[in-house]
Amino acid sequence: MTNLAISDLLFVLSLPLRIYYFSTATWPFGQILCMVPGTLFSVNIYSSSLFITLISVDRFLAVVYPLRSRAIRTPKFAAISCGSVWVFILGLSIPVALNHSTSYDKCQNITRCFESFSPNSWYFGFIILCLITGLGILIPFVIIASSTLVVIWKIRNEAHCSMPDNKKKITRMFIANLLMYAFCFIPFHAAFILYGLYKLKVIAYNFLDIQTITMCFASANSCLDPIIYYFVLRAFKKRKDDNLELRTLRSSV
Repeated sequence: MTNLAISDLLFVLSLPLRIYYFSTATWPFGQILCMVPGTLFSVNIYSSSLFITLISVDRFLAVVYPLRSRAIRTPKFAAISCGSVWVFILGLSIPVALNHSTSYDKCQNITRCFESFSPNSWYFGFIILCLITGLGILIPFVIIASSTLVVIWKIRNEAHCSMPDNKKKITRMFIANLLMYAFCFIPFHAAFILYGLYKLKVIAYNFLDIQTITMCFASANSCLDPIIYYFVLRAFKKRKDDNLELRTLRSSV
């Protein structure tokens, strides 16, 4: 959760620069700062995706294999996993940063940012985009969806059924978490791929407006993460407390 919060915070800190550019259509901050918003946006999306995946896997192990998973569900293993994600994300951010540069618009006499991609850049960038979408979004989504469904099935089919209301709350929160991931990340990448196909002259329709709208969906992830996971963790903690209370009552009997 801490790593997810750091990822969201980095993105939020970059928003004023992006808001200024889209509201004024000019970039007065120079080349270095032009790299910051786009890079942190990518860092936020893919680090959030991978950290949410790790949380889902941890939740899956805690519910389905509570005893057998104790050896790997340790602070040390969690730190190694999170560190590996950050190393991967930082490596990914280097080419992203290098592809975000300023360009001078002679017709309007203004400097632009995020808009200096040549046809060759679009070609290679499109290949990278498809690979990243598969590795950073689609595969994590499959993992999150499958682990969430198994956890829900496990909770709903537990032998003791003394906490039906809490089970329903946990189930709703898990489903909300899955839908949030799909809503925030999948439309943006679908629209971005379609826009890339347009820039490569494969299709005729310009999906830029749709891509801009879905970018707002992706950005909303930073606002929704804390809310969703607060209620998920609170419901999950209550379930553990109820289970502990039930075991205590059984042992006393």
